[in-house]
Amino acid sequence: MRVLQTWIVLLAMAVAAPQLAAEETEPNSKKALRLFYDRGFRLGSAEDKFSLRINGLLQVRYTYVDYDPAVRHNQSDYSNFYVRRARLYFTGHAADPRFTYFIHIQLEPSQGLKANDMWVEYRFSDMLRLGAGRNKIAYGLEFMNSGSALGMVDRSVMYGETDIDVGRVDDPGPRYPGGGTSRFGLNWHAVTGFSVGGLTLYRSLGVQLQGRSGSVSTPTFEYQAGLWQGSGTGSLSNRGNGHLYSMRVGYHPWGWVDWRVVGDVDDTEHFKLGVLASAYVNSDDQGGGFDEGGHNLAAMARYRGWSVDIEWGTERSDYDLFAEDFEREGWRASVGWFVVPARWEVRARYAEIQRLRRPTYQSAVDSGLGIPEVWDGEDWTPALESKISETSVALSYRLPGWRNKLMLDLSRLERQFAADPDAVIDGQPSPVPRHPDQVDWRVRAMVQLVF
Repeated sequence: MRVLQTWIVLLAMAVAAPQLAAEETEPNSKKALRLFYDRGFRLGSAEDKFSLRINGLLQVRYTYVDYDPAVRHNQSDYSNFYVRRARLYFTGHAADPRFTYFIHIQLEPSQGLKANDMWVEYRFSDMLRLGAGRNKIAYGLEFMNSGSALGMVDRSVMYGETDIDVGRVDDPGPRYPGGGTSRFGLNWHAVTGFSVGGLTLYRSLGVQLQGRSGSVSTPTFEYQAGLWQGSGTGSLSNRGNGHLYSMRVGYHPWGWVDWRVVGDVDDTEHFKLGVLASAYVNSDDQGGGFDEGGHNLAAMARYRGWSVDIEWGTERSDYDLFAEDFEREGWRASVGWFVVPARWEVRARYAEIQRLRRPTYQSAVDSGLGIPEVWDGEDWTPALESKISETSVALSYRLPGWRNKLMLDLSRLERQFAADPDAVIDGQPSPVPRHPDQVDWRVRAMVQLVF
């Protein structure tokens, strides 16, 4: 019902706007309203004091995963049609072009309304803009890529994207990687508060300063500095008075590279390079209390239809209850080429993530990552996750219109296991051997419509 109400309001606005404009004193009056289409439905006053742009995004995909049955709960393969994104975006300014707003409404997967982003910002100058509300935490690169401008069907395993992050929290499967480990998704935490999803800070509530000097053709410097309630929040995240502090800086020596868009869609005539560095610190009372921090380095290159994106990140959590720190690390590299400029693109990607570096049986239990189980020929036995990697190739075709496209990709997903000869289980010495790798195959197809 709420979704229906939203569409009724949008339709009413579209129908009423021309009439409202006609009721103004004169067609050329500075108070007249204008309604037109420019990469979105736009409504604004002639003197440009008020503006509203409405965009929509719809992504429908099919996913098939051939699971490795040697891992517990992975005995059935996965076949799924899925509306990955159904979104509405409202952007514009109010009273003054320097005072902007951004509202991002998510309609999937519960068929209800959810405000992903609610952000207001005032631009004092190009180098000083102050924003507040709920938004993506400016950190890293791949999660900052727009969901409608990704080079593949979705983000990489470095950021926890595998499609198989559905169903109830207590449902044992199918959920990648299976076997009893904690859930692996774009943004997920174990019961201890330790992050077991992708290397992303996701979204939060807070304030942010940002600025940029330069242009698409001149050297450009940019920065974003934020104070946030925590990562992955719809409300409060930090139980005490701790906060998450983030900082991100970028330099583009031959003109700004738009990090929101993957691929050289513009067929850049001159070589461009962008380098980004990010860092954050956070604290929380969850799991007995912990402090955490991380940093990320990324680079983008664009030239004549070719594009390269490289990224690396690491995190460390210091828990009050445990002497040992828990560390995570991941990296990815993606190369794309528009065989036909702005029409056909081929792309290859490799990514990996160690959800727990140098894992032991005890650290996997203490952190909340969990212990998977694999078949040893006679019974299900404990294993120790070492890392998850992805090797993918993709082909995309741009349909007429703005960001409309068809995409197909094929991935080899691999989880490696580690050994722990000193493991103690239920008080008894129980060495954990290094088990054979888990290998799963995934194929996806997607149609995307943006208006």
